[in-house]
Order: sequence, then structure tokens, then C-alpha cells
Amino acid sequence: MKVAGIILAAGNGARMRTKKPKPLHTVAGLSLLAHTVRIMRAGGIGAIQVVVSRALAGHPALKDILGDDIEISVQTEPRGTADALKAARSVFAAADTLVVAPVDMILVTGEFVRRMITLHRESNALSTILASEVDDASGLGRVKLDDLGQPVSVLEETETDESSLHSNLVNTAWYCFDNNWIWDVLNSVEPARNGEIYLPRVIENASELGRAMMLVSDPDAGRGINDLKQLAVVEKIMRRRANELHMQSGVTIQDPDSTYIDLDVEIGCDTYIGAGSHIGAGSKIGRNVIIGSNTKITRSLILDDATVDGARVVDSTIGDKCFVGSNSLVRGGSELKMEVKIGNLVEIKHSVIGSNSRISHFSYMGDATVGENVNIGAGTVTCNFDGIEKHRTLIGDGAFIGSNTMFIAPVKIGNFARTGAGAVVRSEVYEGETVVGVPAKSITSTSK
Repeated sequence: MKVAGIILAAGNGARMRTKKPKPLHTVAGLSLLAHTVRIMRAGGIGAIQVVVSRALAGHPALKDILGDDIEISVQTEPRGTADALKAARSVFAAADTLVVAPVDMILVTGEFVRRMITLHRESNALSTILASEVDDASGLGRVKLDDLGQPVSVLEETETDESSLHSNLVNTAWYCFDNNWIWDVLNSVEPARNGEIYLPRVIENASELGRAMMLVSDPDAGRGINDLKQLAVVEKIMRRRANELHMQSGVTIQDPDSTYIDLDVEIGCDTYIGAGSHIGAGSKIGRNVIIGSNTKITRSLILDDATVDGARVVDSTIGDKCFVGSNSLVRGGSELKMEVKIGNLVEIKHSVIGSNSRISHFSYMGDATVGENVNIGAGTVTCNFDGIEKHRTLIGDGAFIGSNTMFIAPVKIGNFARTGAGAVVRSEVYEGETVVGVPAKSITSTSK
């Protein structure tokens, strides 16, 4: 018994009023399409097909979202959801059950998808619809029930009678279908007045045969995304869910309403997150970490017992027991080893900072490798770009760098070397040597 999933992502999303294709709009760090794939995976569905429009088919983002194991079918013309499903016909010939979902109902959970599949199979249904009871059903398709409480049809608001108009039971557009039944039934669906053929019409056929079933999900599942206002509402719900899961796992969030944590973020217990912080998808935060207010972390790893207080960390690693202070920026694949201190207004780019080293005030380390136990004074800059290429600066263990030192890269500073305040270093400084001035000259005797 095999279950396959088909995601309908061929709509043009005109009400979004943007040039970006609707399936690529993001909520909590993931595209709507990625969310729908994620829900299907959580529902136990391994084989997935996506139906897209001709315009979206060649979009470079599709490959990043879907990878190599999800295939794409193309609906050549926008003729409605039933026609979109036809585009994927015979893709999953070996499946007995199809789960069909829209790309814009992402508050459905994997748990309810599993329950829908179970109900569908145990009841030997031809179609099973996932419905939702919402507070406000305005503009949504209503599910009409028979005397036994099973679905008879799905009616658009303009089609509803008085009793259905006051119903709050709406269609999430997530369905289970018998794979041997659905394809022939699609051919019998009559076009609507606008010429499109709509998938919910097949519910009527299954109902006539006494084999239509329904599962009612939670109220949030009925919230779709047709415009940017609805996108913002769904985003708020999704982020609330994410914050609650982290708090249930032992993470303290000072103000959940102002804290933005994307999906696919891991956070260890006993970590504290201050108000106004943003933690982006792909980030991993260790145990007993302090994330200060107004911190932004993107695709980065923060190890145990570290503190990032009002700083930005992008595509980088902050080591155990490190401190990164306010208004500092660590980016470009940088790595801070254990117990590094980065103070205020410091930028670290594409650099490695060794254990127990300190850069306390308004400095720039770009394309640098800094050893252990190095002290870098305020205002120090690696001048890494010559107008054509970037060059590296190497600073050895135990070096002491005076305030306002300029390193004209490429340049190497030896272990335990020292630079005077305001030095402009253009050539190698040897181990134990002290240099001062512009250009920097040695004031110690060293063996070379």
C-alpha cells in the first residue's frame, strides 16, 4: 500500500500583486512550496510530485527547494485545479492513495495528514476531504454535509444557499483520493462559467457512491494565502507555533510576540532569547546560550555557553563561551574559536579568530587568520582589498596589536609580535618583534 503526494502550485497568484510567483513567497524562512513539501513529509508521504505553471517551471529556485527526488509537471494553461491535477496523471501508477494539496494552505499539520490517510484507507473511501471550522468563513468554500455528517459537495461562497452561507466548515483543499478512481472522474467534471474545472467537484461523485469521507482539522488549517495581508497572518501563526515548541523544550523567550524564529532552527535547553531577536532558517543554537535583545542570526552555528548580545551573525560559527557584543557583525564563513571576545562595533569577515583572543572595540578583521591569545586594540583594520583582489592577514599566537594599527595585506605577523598605536604595517613582522610608525619599522632586535 503506497501513498503519493501531488502539490498543486500552478496558480498565478494575481491577488498577491507582486512579480514573485506565489509558491516562492516565504513564511518563517521557508517558501510556501517548501512548507507544503515539509507537511507531506511529516505526514509520511515519500513520493511527491509538484504541478507548476509554465512561468514557474524554469525558475532557478525550484531546484533548491525540491532537490533531486521531487519531480515537476507543468500545467501549460491555467484551466483550474482539476486540470492541474491531470498534468500529473500516471506519475504514480503504483500508488493506491493520492494526497493532493494546494501550495497555499500551509497551516495544515503532518499529524492531520496522517489521520486523513488513515481514515481514507480504513473507510475504503474514494475521496476524503480535510475540512476546518473557522471563526470567519468569508470568501471561503463551504463543505456541504449530508444527514450523516459526510461531505456532499464543496460550494464556493457565491454558490451557497442560506444554510451553507452561515456554516463555518470550510475546505482546506487537502484531499485523499483513490488512485484507481480519480483520473476517470476528472474527465467528467464540467467546466465552471469561467471555463476552469475545479477539483472539489469530484466530491459530489464520491458522495453519490456513498464513499466520501471528511476529517475536521483545527481552525488555523482553514487559513489560506491569497494576498500579502493573509500571508502576514499565517506568518504570525507559524512563528507562534515555532516559539511555543522551543519554550516547551526548555528555551526561555523573553517576549514571544517580538521574537522571530524561522522553522528548521535548533535551540538547546536553558538558552535565553531576548526581545526583538531574529534567528533565521538553518541556524543551530547550543545549550545555555544568551541571545541578547535585537540580535539577528542567519544560517549560523552558536555553540554552548556563548553570548551574542545585539549583534548580527551571518553564515558563521561562534564557539563555546564566546562573547559577541552589540552592533558587531560576524559574517562570510567566519569562525570564532573558544572563549573569543568580540566587543562593540567590530566586523569579522571571512576570518578565523583563535581561542581566547580579544577584539574589543570598533575594528575590522577581513580575510584574516588570528591566532590564540591575541589582543587587538581599538580601531585596527585589515586593509584586505587592493582594488582588484582580496588578500589575507596572518596574526600569530600571543600577538599584541596596538590601537589604530593598519595591516596592508597580504602581511604576516609572527607569534608574540607587537605593533605600536597607529602603525601602518606593510611587511612581515617577525616573532617577538615590535614595530611602530608609518610605515611600521622595528624597534627591537630580532633574529630572522
